[in-house]
This record gives sequence, structure tokens and C-alpha cells, in this order.
Amino acid sequence: MFDDLRGRPLTWSVTAACASAYLLFGYDQGVLGGLVTQPTFLSAMGDPSSLYLGTIVALYNIGCLAGCVVAAVWGNKAGRRNSVLWACVVMLIGAIIQFTAYGAPQMIAGRLISGVGNGVNTSTVGIYISEISPAARRGRGVAAQLSCVIFGTVMAYWIDYGTIRSLSGSIVWRFPIAFQCIFLIVTIIMLTFLPDTPRWLFAAGRKVESVDVLSRLLDLPPDSAEVRGIENEMQAAWELEKMNGEFKWSSLWREKSDVKKTRRLVLCFMIYLFQMFTGINVIAFYVTIVLEVYVGFDRETSSLVAGCIQIAFWLGTLPPLWTLDRFGRRKTMIWGGIGLSVALIIFTSGIAVATPASSRMALAFLFLFEIMFGMSWDTIPWVYAAEITPLDIRHIGTAIGAFSEWLWTFVSVPEIMVGRLQPLTPRKVVAMITPYAIESLGWKYYLLYCIMTVLAVVFTYFFVPETANKTLEEIDYVFCKDGSPPSIHQGGQISGESLMMGKQQTSSGKFEHGAEQV
Repeated sequence: MFDDLRGRPLTWSVTAACASAYLLFGYDQGVLGGLVTQPTFLSAMGDPSSLYLGTIVALYNIGCLAGCVVAAVWGNKAGRRNSVLWACVVMLIGAIIQFTAYGAPQMIAGRLISGVGNGVNTSTVGIYISEISPAARRGRGVAAQLSCVIFGTVMAYWIDYGTIRSLSGSIVWRFPIAFQCIFLIVTIIMLTFLPDTPRWLFAAGRKVESVDVLSRLLDLPPDSAEVRGIENEMQAAWELEKMNGEFKWSSLWREKSDVKKTRRLVLCFMIYLFQMFTGINVIAFYVTIVLEVYVGFDRETSSLVAGCIQIAFWLGTLPPLWTLDRFGRRKTMIWGGIGLSVALIIFTSGIAVATPASSRMALAFLFLFEIMFGMSWDTIPWVYAAEITPLDIRHIGTAIGAFSEWLWTFVSVPEIMVGRLQPLTPRKVVAMITPYAIESLGWKYYLLYCIMTVLAVVFTYFFVPETANKTLEEIDYVFCKDGSPPSIHQGGQISGESLMMGKQQTSSGKFEHGAEQV
């Protein structure tokens, strides 16, 4: 079915398959949040205590952490396509176990299994898209996936909202959980007919297949100058990475290579840390509570407004489809971080003053915060981790980034607390710190996120280089001592000539392929 696809149709087919997987990512992480207070669900789970219910929900993130480890250890052996395909199979098994559950142990097993599959997906989908997308549209490709994630959470919210208010019995919670199987089956069917990335095939020693896929992506003959030029570029970058030795975890503490693998892996971890500590998950989780306590809405109105805020969040993810490659990663993170800091400080001030006028102001800036996060820090970490890591450890870099995301979500986002706190929300619902911090500190707790968001701007300014509109191989040289071809650093062991084959020099001195750079 997809064997004859070439050029943009092939690129968009891979993008569509990955979008389905990421739509599931957003849907699956949000669907249970609106269901855990429903009587039929609680009855099926054996009327668990608040702590036990929080454990059931939290174990999904533990599964995701385990999935990131699986991707880091075995992802490169399986390949990009097969990793996503088998992860979806695992998630399908987990989903079936969940929606057929008649007790907490079965639900826990399903949550853990689904989490493992989602951990692999979140570690791999970004690589798959990055390695098949043209350099000038790579940001757009990954941004589309993140827009699908948020659309998935919005969909989960409103499906929960609709089933709770229009259905009765166990179908209220079984249908929303089962609905995710549609995305899984679509993704599995599509991936069965799609190729792996030319870069992974090249690294796996399957060079003939690599060139064939590359020619299909560029819609050019395999022996064309453009295809051969990119092949030579991949060879040069691969040799540079191998020249610095095979990656070993012990080398993290004694990095000596010119390509700065340790620095790149640390960047992957830190950029996700700062993403989580903008406070996005805490604010999104407690939005219903904030609207009730600080703005004065009743439960029904709070739930409706919270759903509208989620839609605003999704709308904010649309502009990066056009702006991320144009303005770059670094500028978007800096200016986005500044905007988030301002919005978060005003939001915190509004709920601290706690007058009707200041509460309405806080609500307005809460909308603005969600939109600005969608336009900046929601997308870029997922693009950046897949871009900055060398080919031989790219699966490790994205796995470390996703591991950081799930880790700090687990640390910073509250467990579901039945009784006084029962928000209907599509965001992640797990926890350790936040419930106690909000109860004891109130609005002061948000000062932590104000400070961390400012620090995110400082961190980006000093430590995050620009990667937009560069091929993945060229990014290796961004991290070299002075950004020069490897022959300068390796005594001529690799000729810069191989990197430049198939390119043309522009008036700015940069080298570009005659066709789109992949």
C-alpha cells in the first residue's frame, strides 16, 4: 500500500503514523484523570482508599520510566519503526487489560504495561520524525506531533465529560479507556508498510536499503548527486562519532571526545527538567480547583472553563508548525520563557491578592500561560533531544529526555485525592510533593515555578545552541571545538570533502544540498 510512496507523500505518511501514536500519548495520559471519581469505577476497583487510588494512577508513569530504559537499552537494535510498532502492540495489550478490568490488580497490570509501551514511544517517535524530515521542516514535523499530543488530552477531557454526563453504568469508564484502541490499531497497520529511517539503516550496516529510502524521501534516483552527497555526509558524521569511541555509560564522567556526547545527554535531561518546572502540569492539574477556590466558579462552570483552557492550550501548539523552523529553537525558548515568566508571576500575584478583580486577572493570564507554553516550551524539548544527539546514541538521548519528563512529572504532579480534591482533568495525575505543598503553602508554592521558569531562560541563553535548519549530521559540528569539519580536530583522519559532496556554497558561506536537506 505504501511501497510506491515517494517524496512528500512518504514523509507525510510517516508523519501521520507518528501523529496517531502521539495522539494516543496525549489521550492515554489524560483519560483516567476524569474517571477515577466515578462510582462505577471505584466499585470495580474495590472502593480503594485515596492512597491506593493514587498508586493505581501513578504506576502508569512508573511504566513510562521503565519504557524509557527499554528504549535506551534496546531501541537502537530494534530500529525506529519497529520500536514504535511493538510499543503500540504492548499498549494495545495494556489497554485491553484496563477496559476489561474487574479489580485493582488487573487495572494496575494494564497501567504498567501501557506505560512501558508509551515510554518507548515517547523515546522514539521524535527520532523517527527527525530522521526522515527535511532539515528546513524538521521542527514543523515534530511540532505537529506535539500538537497531536495536546489534542489527545483535549479529546480525552471532553469524552470523559460527555460520558459522565450522558451514560450510566461501567460503560462510563470502560468506553473512554477502550477508545484509545482505535489509535493503536491505525498506527500498527500503517507502520507495517512504512520504512525505517535512512540514518538508522545506514548505522545498522544496511546501506543499500538506506540509500533506497533516502532516494524515496527525496524523490530522486539513488545515484543522483544529492542522494550520494547526503550518503557521504552520513558516512563522515558516522566516522567522526566512531572516531571518538563507542559510547559507554562510564564515559559520562570523563568526557574527552570532540563531539561532546556527555554535554548533549545532559542537555537532553535538563531541557525536560525545565519544561516540567514551568509548572505546566501542576497548573493544568489544579485548574478546576483554582477556578473554584480563587475565581469563585461552581464545579460545573469550573469543569467547562477548564475544558476551554485545554482547547486554548492546543491552539497554542499550532503556530510552531510555521514559526519553529523560521525563528529557531533557541530564540523561541528564550522569548517563550520570558513570556511564561511574566504570565506566571501575574497569575501568582492574582491568586495571592485573592480579590474578585485579581482572580479574574489570574484567570486571563492562566489562559495566556497555556497558550504561550503551547507555542514554545511544549514542543521544543521533543524536537531538540532528537536533533542534538549523535546517531550512535540518539536513542539514548531521547530516552534520557523522556525519562526526565516522566520523572519530574512524577515528582511535581499531585496524586489523585478523592474527597476534597476531585478535579476533572486530562493532565497527568500522579504524585509526591504537590498536594502537601499546596495545602501548606497555598499561592506561595507557585513561586517555585516562577523562579524555575526564569532560570530556564538563563539556562537556554548560556547553554543551548541553535540547531534549526541544519542537517542532523551538521549538528555534530555545532558541538565540536569551533564548529569546523572533523579533519581540523582529528589530524585529517576524515576529509571535509566527503561532507561537502553534493552541496553548493551559498553567498553566506553555508553549504546546502541542491535538493531539500534531509
